[in-house]
Amino acid sequence: MPNGGNQQTCCTVADFNKDGIADFVIGERSKSPSMVAYIRTKKGWDKYIIDDQLRTPEAGICSLDINGDGYPDIVAGGDYQSNQVWWYENPGRNLTPSIPWKRHIIKDWGATKHHDIMAIDFDRDGKQEIVFWNQGCQTLFFARIPEDPTGKWEVKPVYKYERKEYPPRAQYKFNDINEHEGLDQADIDDDGTLDIVGGATWFKYLGQDRFEAHIIDSTYHYSRCAAGQLIKGGKPEVVLVVGDGIGPMLLYTYNKKSGEWKSKTIIDKVTNGHSLRLIDIDKDGNLDIWFAEMRLDGGNEQSQHCILYGDGKGNFNRKEIISIGEDLHESKIADVDGDGDLDIIGKGYNLTGGNLNIWLQNGTKRNKQ
Repeated sequence: MPNGGNQQTCCTVADFNKDGIADFVIGERSKSPSMVAYIRTKKGWDKYIIDDQLRTPEAGICSLDINGDGYPDIVAGGDYQSNQVWWYENPGRNLTPSIPWKRHIIKDWGATKHHDIMAIDFDRDGKQEIVFWNQGCQTLFFARIPEDPTGKWEVKPVYKYERKEYPPRAQYKFNDINEHEGLDQADIDDDGTLDIVGGATWFKYLGQDRFEAHIIDSTYHYSRCAAGQLIKGGKPEVVLVVGDGIGPMLLYTYNKKSGEWKSKTIIDKVTNGHSLRLIDIDKDGNLDIWFAEMRLDGGNEQSQHCILYGDGKGNFNRKEIISIGEDLHESKIADVDGDGDLDIIGKGYNLTGGNLNIWLQNGTKRNKQ
């Protein structure tokens, strides 16, 4: 089910038609349509047009209900060619394969490149905010959903970093000096409020639109990140791995005595590990690590797509290789066939002109449609 074109940059998952089964969206920046949804049917997936124009969405889009109608919408940001962040309005009951969704602007000023966007309720007001990196101006921004989300949005900074040269953790492919990326969320300080994790740093909300930055690793800002309780008790752990380049996968734990984060190598060498998530795949009560490597520009012929099964103590003694040699970039894991277990949306970037593979765990046991 290729998306068309040869640079699929982004993917997000949500139940867009509210039938109880997760659907997914693929973004493409080299050919229109630039954004399409795949909706589950009894026989597979039907393709729906979201944006029929040529746009340049960057990696790391997200889904949430922006206008409060009960249907998840999509937030996406432009790449190095665009200074915009926008959201697509889900037509809800009028969802039609050939009719594009309305596109609304969140940001159309300042610098370009918005690699990674996330929805999070960091102030415990019961409403999700949008957080996104803007690498062109070295800033992590946030925006609250306005009363009229089709109008003007107010965007404010969370954190601004300088362009300094740090000792690198990895051999990077596209990294500008000290560029930050990656986003996840967890209650890092165990105060009952979700914190922002990204750029090898975590950010605590202080109130009155102010944040406090706590660096996890000053040498690994340009990395994919995932946060969660890999070791039961204490603060959540953080996993970092290079998304575009070659470097280690590291597990970070917080040391209360020293007040510092200590790293442990999980894998010595990962090549373009752009897909990463912590999730309990085998349902044993312990978080596992799901990750996959890219076949960027046709390289990395032995790219791995794996699950590292955790024991709740920070160890990963069992490894399951799902595939070798596939191109997975910004891929997702979710129950896309409605049978109660987790499946994998293997979205490629540019190996074979828009490759897309679905791995169904244990086949499909039941279909709710």
